[in-house]
Amino acid sequence: MATAPDPSERLVRQRMRNRAIEALEAIADGDEGVRSMGVGEYVEEFFDIIDDRAPWRWRTWSVFTPDEVQALEVVHDLLVQACAETPQVPTPGGIFADDNENFIRTGWPARIQPAAASALDLMLTRGRFSEEREEVEPGRAS
Repeated sequence: MATAPDPSERLVRQRMRNRAIEALEAIADGDEGVRSMGVGEYVEEFFDIIDDRAPWRWRTWSVFTPDEVQALEVVHDLLVQACAETPQVPTPGGIFADDNENFIRTGWPARIQPAAASALDLMLTRGRFSEEREEVEPGRAS
C-alpha cells in the first residue's frame, strides 16, 4: 500500500491557519465558547497554533497578512494575560476540573471576545485555504 507523500511546508501552514480560524470561532463565542469546549480546550486550541513559546515563528508565515498577524497578536496577548491572572488547577487526570463557570466569572471570555471576533472576521474575509493543495490565496492555486 502506497503512502501519501508528506505535505509541503506551505500546505501545513495553510492547514494551521485554518486551525487558527477554528480556534477563533470558539473564542469569539465568549462565554458560550468556554461552555461548549471547556476552558482547557478553549485556551489550548488557540495556543496549539498561535503561541510565541512554540518553536515555529507563526508571525512569519506567509499564510497570514500583516493585519491578520496584528489581530492574532492581540488575541494571543489577551489569552496570555488571562492565563497569568487566572489560577488553573488541573485534576489528577490532567483535565481541568469544572472550572468553566469560574473562568467565565473572571470576565476574561467577555474581554477577549471582541478581539477574537474582529480577528475572525478579518481572517474570514480572505477565507480558508485548501487543506489538499497549495494556494497563493484562498481559492487561488499556486
